[in-house]
Amino acid sequence: MERAFVSAATGVMSSVLGKLADLLHEEYKLAKGVRKDIEFLRSELSAMNDLLYVLAEVEELDAINKGWRDRVRELAYDVEDCIDLSVARLGGGADDARAAGRLGAKKLVRKIKKIRVSLQVAHQIKELKDRAVEESKRQKRYKLDGRLVGASPSNNKVDLRMCALWVETEKLVGVDGPRDEIISCLMPEGEEQEPWQQVRTLSIVGCAGLGKTTLANQVYQKIKGEFECSAFVSVSQNPPMKDVLMKICSQVGATASMADDELILVANLRERLQKKRYIVVVDDIWHSDPWEIIGQALVKTSPGSIIIITTRLKDVAQSCCSSHGGRVYDMKPLDDHNSKRLFFKRIFDSEDKCPHELESASKDILKKCTGIPLAIISISSFLAVDVPQSPDHWNKVKESISSPLPGRNKPIDTMKSVLSLSYFNLPHHLRTCLLYLSAFPEDCEIERDRPVCRWVAEGFVDPEPGESPYEAGLRYFNVLINRSLIQPWKEDKGGVVLSCRVHDVILNFLASKSLEENFLNLLDPSGFLPPSSPHSKVRRLSLQNTNNQEQCWMKSIKPHVRSLACCVDSKELHPLTEFEAVRMLDLENCGSLRNVHLANIEMLLQLRYLSIRRTRVSELPAGIGQAQRLETLDIRDTDVDQLPSTIVLLEKLARLFVSSKVMFPAEGISRMKGLEQLACFSIRGQPHGFLKELGELTNLRILEALWAGMDENYYEGSEWGIFTSSLRALGSHKLHSLDFSMTMYEIKNPIPMDSSFPALPRLRAFSIGLISTVPIWMGTLANVELLQLHICNFTLEDLRPLGDMPALETLVLDVDRYGGPFTIVSGAFQRLKSFRVHKLYQLLFMPGSMPNLKHLDIKGLTYTWGSNIDLGIQHLASLSKVEMLVKAWRNNREGVQALEAETRRFLDAHPNRPTLTFNSFFTKSNLYRGRWEQ
Repeated sequence: MERAFVSAATGVMSSVLGKLADLLHEEYKLAKGVRKDIEFLRSELSAMNDLLYVLAEVEELDAINKGWRDRVRELAYDVEDCIDLSVARLGGGADDARAAGRLGAKKLVRKIKKIRVSLQVAHQIKELKDRAVEESKRQKRYKLDGRLVGASPSNNKVDLRMCALWVETEKLVGVDGPRDEIISCLMPEGEEQEPWQQVRTLSIVGCAGLGKTTLANQVYQKIKGEFECSAFVSVSQNPPMKDVLMKICSQVGATASMADDELILVANLRERLQKKRYIVVVDDIWHSDPWEIIGQALVKTSPGSIIIITTRLKDVAQSCCSSHGGRVYDMKPLDDHNSKRLFFKRIFDSEDKCPHELESASKDILKKCTGIPLAIISISSFLAVDVPQSPDHWNKVKESISSPLPGRNKPIDTMKSVLSLSYFNLPHHLRTCLLYLSAFPEDCEIERDRPVCRWVAEGFVDPEPGESPYEAGLRYFNVLINRSLIQPWKEDKGGVVLSCRVHDVILNFLASKSLEENFLNLLDPSGFLPPSSPHSKVRRLSLQNTNNQEQCWMKSIKPHVRSLACCVDSKELHPLTEFEAVRMLDLENCGSLRNVHLANIEMLLQLRYLSIRRTRVSELPAGIGQAQRLETLDIRDTDVDQLPSTIVLLEKLARLFVSSKVMFPAEGISRMKGLEQLACFSIRGQPHGFLKELGELTNLRILEALWAGMDENYYEGSEWGIFTSSLRALGSHKLHSLDFSMTMYEIKNPIPMDSSFPALPRLRAFSIGLISTVPIWMGTLANVELLQLHICNFTLEDLRPLGDMPALETLVLDVDRYGGPFTIVSGAFQRLKSFRVHKLYQLLFMPGSMPNLKHLDIKGLTYTWGSNIDLGIQHLASLSKVEMLVKAWRNNREGVQALEAETRRFLDAHPNRPTLTFNSFFTKSNLYRGRWEQ
C-alpha cells in the first residue's frame, strides 16, 4: 500500500515521523531532556497515525471523532513547522541565507545564538509533547479506536478506451439525434443559401451531468465552418465579465486590450459583429445578469447568425431567449439503449459482451443512474477497475448507491452517491491528489504538468523503486483519467493527454469534501471559506477571487500556509516572505507580479515549487540560487530572457521550464545534478559552455529543445557539434524522452539524421522534425513506445524499419508532401495501439497487420479517380476508433461518398463496433490548387 509523506487522511504525520527520526540520528546539540521528549512524541504520533488511517475509511464521522482527528492533524503540522524552523536556525538557515557573502561574523556570537535557539526548541518540543499526551488521553477517554457504531467503510498509462469513451458519450447524446434536431431548428433546409435576417437563439437546459456542454460543442463543431466569426466561452457562477468578453473578442477577431473596461469591449464586439454572420456558444450560465452584458455585445441584426446558450435553470434559459428571440431546448437523459451502450463499452470494451449473470445487476445499477451520462461513466469506470465481475459484488455496489429521498433533486443525489462511492474506493494517495484539484477554478483547463509537479512539491506522491517522483505523479494522473474522475481535454498528436478538466459536479463534490477534511480553503466568488473545524488553521489556500475582507484575514493566516495558488491579482499577497512555511507557490497569470515582488525569495526556506508563468516578471533575483529546496521552477511566457548565474546553485532543482528566448549561464550547469526535466530552450545562440556541460546532467530524463537551422551550412557549425555530442552523452545516462523540433519559419533546412545525430538506445519517447528521411538506425530503438516524426517525404522504404520496432505503441507521421501508396504488411507493427498519419495518397492494411491497433487517425487521405475504397480496415482486429479526413477534387464527390459508405459497412460488421468520424474537403479547381470547401 502506497503511503505518501503527506495526505488528506493523515496530514503531514508520515513526514513528521521521518523528521523526528532524523532529529534523533543527526548530530544536533539538543538541550537536556529534549531527546527523550522527541522519542516519546514519535511513539505517540506513530500510534495516532494508524488510527487516522482507520478514521479515513469512515464516510461520516461523529463530532467527537472528527474533533480528535482535526486536533491530531494540526498537532502534526505544528510539530513539522517547529522541526523545520529549528533545523534551519540550528544549521544557519534564514540568517545565513540573508548574510551570504558577508564576512566577519564572530564565532562567539554564533555559539550564543545557537544555545538560545536550542533552549527555544526544547520549550516548543515540551509544549508539543504535552499536547500529544492530552490527545492520547482523550482518545482513551472516549474510546476512539475506529470501531464506530453505525459507520460504514466504504505503472499506469491512460487507457486509450477512456479518450474514446468521452467521444462515444458525445456521439450518443449528439450525433444520433439531438445535435441534428438542433441544427435543423437553427438552420432549416433551404436556408443555407439565403440566410435569415435576424439572429436565431437556442437555450439548452438540463440537469448537471446531462451533457449540455457536450451537445452544444457538437453542434458548434459541426456548423461553425459556415460562419465568418465563431466563439465558444464558458461563463460559470459569478464570472469576471471582463475575462469572458476578452475571450469572445479573441475568438471572433475583435480588438481588445487588458486596459479596456466592459463598455469598451462590448462596443468593440458590436463593431466587429455588425453585418457579420457569426455563431457564439455561451456555456454554463447560472443567472441572467451575465447575459445582459453578453447580449448587448451580440448584435441582433447580424444576418444568418446563431447564439447557443446552456444552463441548468429554465428561467435563465427563457430570459436569455426572450432578449434575442429564440426557443428553449429541454435536454433529455439517455434512453435505455444508449445508457447500456455507454455502460458496457467502458466495462467490457463492447456493448454486447456483458455476461448473462451480470445483466440483472447492470439493469438495476443503470436504473439508479437515471440516464445521466456523467453518472454512468463514473460508476462504470469504478466497476471496471475496482470490482470483481460477480453478481454478489455488483449487487453490493447497487445497494451502496443510495436512492434519492422524496422531494430531493434526484440527479444531484444520484451523482453525490456515485461520486462518494468512487472517492472512498480510491487509495489514500489518490484521494489526496484528487481533492487537490479543487484548487483549480471551475471550467479551468488544467495542463497536466501543473498538478503533477504540485503534487510532488506537496509530498503527495510515493515513487516505486526506480521511478522518479514526477513519473509517479504522471501515473497518478493517468489513473484518475482511467477512473473517469477527471476528463481528458487536449492530446498531442501522439495521443498523450496534455490537459484535463474536472466536471463542475465533481469539482463541487471535491471542494465540499476538501473543506470538510480541512485540507484546502478557497477564496472563490462566493467569498472566503474558512476551515470547518475551530481546531484547524489554513494550510493550503486557493485564491480564485478578491474581496474587501481579504486584508482582515490574510495576514493572520500567512505563517501557516504551505500551499498558495493564486488565480487573480491580489495586493494582500505581498510581501511573499511572510509565507514562512510555504512549499508551493503558484502565481501563474498574476498580471501585476513584478520583479520587486520576488525580492528575498530565498527566505522561503521550504519552497519546492515556484511558477511565475504568464506574468510580467523580466528578471529573476540573484538570490534564487539560495532557494536550496526548490525542485520546480516555471518561467515560461514571462519577459525573462537571461537566467542569473546563481541558477546553477540549485542542485536539487529537478524541473526547469523556460521559454525559447531564455539564455543560460556560460558555465556551471553541470552542477545541477538533480535536474530531471528541461524544457523548452532554443539551442541557437546559447553559450558553448552551457551546451557542453549539458551532457554532464546525468539524471536528465526529459529534454525538449528547439532548433533553428539558419542556413544549410549551419549544421556544420560548432553549436550543432557540441549539442549532438552532449546529446550522445545524455543518451548513455538516463534520458528517455526527447522532443527536438524546429521553429516553423526554419523548416526549409531539415535536421540532418546522418552520423552526426546520435542513436539514443534508451529512449522511450522520441519526437523530431523536420527531417528529410528516416535513418536506418531508428529501427534499432528497441525501447521507443511513442514516436512522432515530422518528415519531408515519406516512402515505403522509410516505413519498413518502423514496422519492426518491438516496443512501439504510438506512431505519428506528419508528412510535408503527399506520400504513398503504402501497404502495411502482415506481422508489421505488432504492438502498435495508435496510428496517426497526415497526407497520404493510398493506404492498405493487410490481414495480420497492426493486430493491437485501437485508434486510427488519417488526416488528409487524398482521393483521386479510381482510388481503392477498401482500405483493409476490417483486418485491424482490435480497432475501437477511426477518424478520417479525405481530400478530393469536387468532381470526385461520389467516390468519396462510396469510400465513406464502404468504411462504415466494414466497421458496422466489426466485432468491436468502432466509432467513425468521417470528414471530407473538396477543391473547386483541382487537387493542388484552389481553396478547400467543406
